[in-house]
Amino acid sequence: MTFDTFFRVLLARWKLVFGCFVLCVGAVLAISIMLPKTYTASTELIVDDNAQDPLSGQYLPSGKGYLATQVDIITSRNVADRVWALLSDEGKALSKRQFSQEELDSMAVDRLIGNYIIKNVKASPRRDSNVIRVSVDSEKPEFAAMLANAVAVAYIRASLELRTEPARRFTKWYETQLNVLRKNLREAREALSSYQREKGIVAVDERLDVENSKLRELSSMLVEAQGQRLQDETKRNSSEGEEWRTSGSDVINSPVLQRLRSDLAEAEARLEELSTRLGSNHPLYIQARAEVVTLRSRIARETSVVGSSLRSAAKLSMSREKELAAAVAEQKQKVLELTSQRDELSYLQHEADMAQKAYNAAANQASSSRLESRLAETRIAVLNAATVPSTPSGPNVKLNLVIAAALGLLMGIGLALILELVNRRVRSGSDLEDALGLPVLAYLPTDRRHWI
Repeated sequence: MTFDTFFRVLLARWKLVFGCFVLCVGAVLAISIMLPKTYTASTELIVDDNAQDPLSGQYLPSGKGYLATQVDIITSRNVADRVWALLSDEGKALSKRQFSQEELDSMAVDRLIGNYIIKNVKASPRRDSNVIRVSVDSEKPEFAAMLANAVAVAYIRASLELRTEPARRFTKWYETQLNVLRKNLREAREALSSYQREKGIVAVDERLDVENSKLRELSSMLVEAQGQRLQDETKRNSSEGEEWRTSGSDVINSPVLQRLRSDLAEAEARLEELSTRLGSNHPLYIQARAEVVTLRSRIARETSVVGSSLRSAAKLSMSREKELAAAVAEQKQKVLELTSQRDELSYLQHEADMAQKAYNAAANQASSSRLESRLAETRIAVLNAATVPSTPSGPNVKLNLVIAAALGLLMGIGLALILELVNRRVRSGSDLEDALGLPVLAYLPTDRRHWI
């Protein structure tokens, strides 16, 4: 179908098109007039999604869906069920008048209000803004404004409770854990104190340093005693040989033996002299020989005394070495015990420190959760409270008429085209050419005055 044919069809059936247009517009106008008027009250809330934490003082950026989450909270059952408790007596009476007696008999008023809010409350965030618009539709403007403001207050309280309720639960959990951690800390400290009292430990590091110093001193004395013992044993072993009797250093250094040897040398020299001059039976010779024998016996006795003293010194050195060795072993055991005590004390101290740190961390978290659970302020505020609307928001008669006019025209055109296809007619010369396949030789003008 060409545009010319389409235009001719509409021109031929203009009454049908006009009738559909008038019918749709009239019906929509009548319905719009008959429908009850609807009023929309709106309140605007500003939501700070980058608020400062009141406990730490840090700014906590929110996620991308923060405002969308707040919109879901506003339209949730949690907020809707809170509205009835926030209404005044006058507001509750006004709310009851919104429902029929059958509805009031079938369901409680608070549930009816909650269902009404879920169906009629709308929330939408402004673009590129932290402002959320909360609107309520109702047939009574006063009820719409009251409900919008009540929903805003209920949302603020619900938001605050959603923030503080987890903190309350965490506070209870932390308080339970604090009792356990406090008990662990007390047991760790008691174990540390009992161990210190049992071992008599005041300052284990200082005491260990003193005992180490004693051990070093005893070790040095033991080394000296071992050296002295070796020297005494050498002297004792040498005293048992004949060579020592004549050339031992201790004999040479003995004043008594030196004097006796000197006297013996003089006596032997005198005896030698007398032997050349006198006979062996001469009294002077006998006296000199007796004196030599006496001096030799005295030297032998003195040498025996010196040897005995050396053997005693060797025994004494060995005894002292054993005593020092026992003292060193005992001191080593004491140092080892102190080291073990220090390690055990360090372990117990570490356990007490860890218990203290765990308790302090839990106490800090419990304090933070307790403070957060007591917050009475929120970062949500009413920017513009809802006022009683003076003009209805619906039905929008102008918009409805524009839509009805468009639908009426489309309906009329559609019906005209359908009737034309059902009962096809010749509207122009081109229709004859298309139908018969023959050219048109002449045609009658539309104006009959040209027929003559």
